[in-house]
Amino acid sequence: MLTYFPTPYPGEWWYSVLCRYHIRSGYNKYATTINELYSGRKMVHGRLIPGGDCAAILSNLPPGVLSIDDVLQNHTLLPYYTRFFLTDKKRQVWEALRVGRGSGITSVRTQMPDGTEGLKYCPTCYLLDTEKYGEPFWHRVHQIPLIPLCPMHRTPLIAVPIKFARLSEVFLPLTSIHCQKSISREKAPWMESLTDMLTALLCRDYAPTVGYNNLHAALINAGYGVDKISKYQTLSVEKIQEAARAYYGNQIYEQYFASLSSAVLSRLISWHLSSPERYALIAVMVGMDSETLFGPAIEPIDPLLEKLLSYKKAGVIYGKTDLAAKMGIQPGQLDSLAQKYNIQPFWRQIQQERNRCIRLLLTAEEYATVWESNKNSGGGQLAVFARSIVLNFCQKKEG
Repeated sequence: MLTYFPTPYPGEWWYSVLCRYHIRSGYNKYATTINELYSGRKMVHGRLIPGGDCAAILSNLPPGVLSIDDVLQNHTLLPYYTRFFLTDKKRQVWEALRVGRGSGITSVRTQMPDGTEGLKYCPTCYLLDTEKYGEPFWHRVHQIPLIPLCPMHRTPLIAVPIKFARLSEVFLPLTSIHCQKSISREKAPWMESLTDMLTALLCRDYAPTVGYNNLHAALINAGYGVDKISKYQTLSVEKIQEAARAYYGNQIYEQYFASLSSAVLSRLISWHLSSPERYALIAVMVGMDSETLFGPAIEPIDPLLEKLLSYKKAGVIYGKTDLAAKMGIQPGQLDSLAQKYNIQPFWRQIQQERNRCIRLLLTAEEYATVWESNKNSGGGQLAVFARSIVLNFCQKKEG
């Protein structure tokens, strides 16, 4: 029976509790503490996904001191890594861990965005915990590999480099780490939103929605669908990759988006992708918070339809070829788009009526100005651009 086993602090990581027990035991050798914790059985601890070690230790404590469900739910990253599991699979994982078996989860990313591994702490939490509890401790939320900031204090986390595989051999209490000052560095625009999303995936009670996926709808609405008119709107791998590189930079892109495929996207929009990182990164990139991600269904909007309706509402007369060039699609796709949404093809009515001509003589400098303006507006046919400028000017004068 283990004596003087510490009671976990609020939000404390289970490995941190074991580190504090090692200090209380007074043993000089890690092996002695490990042998006592597990009654001589070979166990692995200090992993981001807990194993049979939690139940093994609790079996050596007096009944009622700690429950396995409380430890797994509140002191490990298990809720985060199983957030998108199907109900049956999640139940199997929890039942296995309750009786001291492994979870069977092997594919877990342990690298931080810079590619290194390590434990993380917030300098402000370090000082406040020391003042309140008499000692600092490792917070479980800080150990999410992707999380850049402390969710409570919005300060950048400080990493202590160490391989997670080594934590089974050593105890590294936070008291043994000299507290550094808060790092003064510029925060990327995505850091606070990503911190909030990751914290919610760990601490809030969410589950994938049934029958729809708001992340898919948000991606379509943001213009990340393929440029093709079809009954079902398909996501573009290339557009998402390009946006992710621009938004997050090369380090996160290389880890999470360089190998993105249509098959992965298909699993993601059907909630069959189990790892949480891509859900979080893509949701933040399109401006979603956790409440929207798991909330009531949002209505998908076809960006091509919105663009077409805006041209129709403007009342500017375009021929079929001209309008298609403006929208960045082929002329034949206009017919498909109109048929899909039951829109009367307004561009056809005026094609045969265009039989008047205005000739403009421009200097080289004037021509260059018109050409550059057309290029900045999308680079369509120069005559179409000039005609639209004249018509828009006339309509404004009449208005």
